[in-house]
Amino acid sequence: MFKKTKVRSILELLGKNLSAREAAKVLGVSQNTVTEISALFHASGKSWEDICDWDDDRLYELFYPDKFKYKPRYAPVDYSYVHKELKKTGVTEKLLWEEYCARCKNENRKACSYITFTKNYKKYTATKNYTSHVEHKPGLEVEVDWSGPSMKYTNPDTGESVTAYLFVAAMPYSQKSYVEATVSMNEQAWLSCHVNMFQFFGGTPVKIVCDNLKTGVTSHPKKGEIILNESYLTLGEYYSVAIMPTGVRKPKQKASVEGAVGKIATAVIARLRNDTFYSLNALNAGIQRALKEFNDKPFQKREGSRSLIFETEEKPYLKTLPLVPFEVCEWSYHHKVGSNSHIWWNKGQYPVPSRYIGCKVDVKFNNHLVYVYHNRTEVAKHLRLPKESVNGMRTDETHLPFSLQKNISVEELCDKARETGPKTFEVIRRMFDEAKITEQASQTVKAILSIAEQFSPEILGKACHKSLKKYHMPYYKTIYTNAKNINAAKELSDFKESNRHTGIVRGADYYRKGNLS
Repeated sequence: MFKKTKVRSILELLGKNLSAREAAKVLGVSQNTVTEISALFHASGKSWEDICDWDDDRLYELFYPDKFKYKPRYAPVDYSYVHKELKKTGVTEKLLWEEYCARCKNENRKACSYITFTKNYKKYTATKNYTSHVEHKPGLEVEVDWSGPSMKYTNPDTGESVTAYLFVAAMPYSQKSYVEATVSMNEQAWLSCHVNMFQFFGGTPVKIVCDNLKTGVTSHPKKGEIILNESYLTLGEYYSVAIMPTGVRKPKQKASVEGAVGKIATAVIARLRNDTFYSLNALNAGIQRALKEFNDKPFQKREGSRSLIFETEEKPYLKTLPLVPFEVCEWSYHHKVGSNSHIWWNKGQYPVPSRYIGCKVDVKFNNHLVYVYHNRTEVAKHLRLPKESVNGMRTDETHLPFSLQKNISVEELCDKARETGPKTFEVIRRMFDEAKITEQASQTVKAILSIAEQFSPEILGKACHKSLKKYHMPYYKTIYTNAKNINAAKELSDFKESNRHTGIVRGADYYRKGNLS
């Protein structure tokens, strides 16, 4: 349309000081047209520098606004519908473009190309302020989240379908993604997925960008300090990674993983929808195969693939992993250190330095080790007792009180028990008889005999008698609890007897005799 009048060429020649006659002769147009363009140019009040970068459509519209009319070359696209549909699971721009082309074919109208479709959608989202352009740096961050869509596998024993939740992570620069299925979205699963994710990428970035989920973030106020889950914070410190939760209800701050979730729905969930898996491991193996294909697939609008760009441009910037992967730990709180300098946890006893006797301590544990903390400071570390062990004991001589560290023979302990009382001796005798190695029970025996020092030999004897009624071989915790209850009952009885004679407390007898003033 605008090519009928060569506005740009005329202005360029006039700018080179050619006359209207000469310009008309060079371009093969009438002199009147050149004169008209020159007059309109001077009337616009613009200089050539102002409009030299304009495209031909805009120039023609400036000089001939009445004649300029845009004629669409293809059927229009409803980008508000496109934007709405893209929020749904598995829906992509390519899919919507194919549906648009099918509609145009049915209506006998011309459809735009896929490049034009995506280009105009970007313009639409920019005008609506739906997205903002972010320049990502290689190796700077990884974005993590739980996927909304889940998967399932079949329990081979019961035939029941088990739901598996998907942990998704994406490196924003290369867009390389990681996916793992778990049977739970609890704290342990969240941390384990992070450990496996770092092993998958072969290194750690500077920071982790996560959502405000409770397994990772304890508190995220609008103003003030962000409080992370203690275990999550420990993982970040172990790998030297900063954990940066996004703002509340700010999904655009982790747009890469949000986008990856949608792509994973198509690349993994949809691709494996017809496959049957009979264990979580089998499901994860299938996910890894589909994920590799997804990461190795060439980009449509960018050179290379996710895997190629990650290996060549991003992985060199990742920090080296520790030699030993982080082992996920759990916590158990408020355990009192007994007078034998041990705590009871998970049907076993673990020693704590004697200076903490009577204090409350916390236990952090994994599959191999048990850590004891007092006021957030580690005070003891032990190998975990075997799972089949019941009433087992770990002992560290350096942790015991001095009175328990004396090297007393088995015979001396039995003599002391006999002096304390027959029921106490019976408990001690059974304990030595049941022990595979006689000396192995010595520490527990010493702890039981020390109850007589805390209360009295009589109370210890009564506690042993009461314990023997219920258990063939009672242990320290049971005997100590009984002794403590017997002592409390005795103190209460003594207190009442004392007040009955002194009259400090006026009981029912006092009022029954009419001693009211």
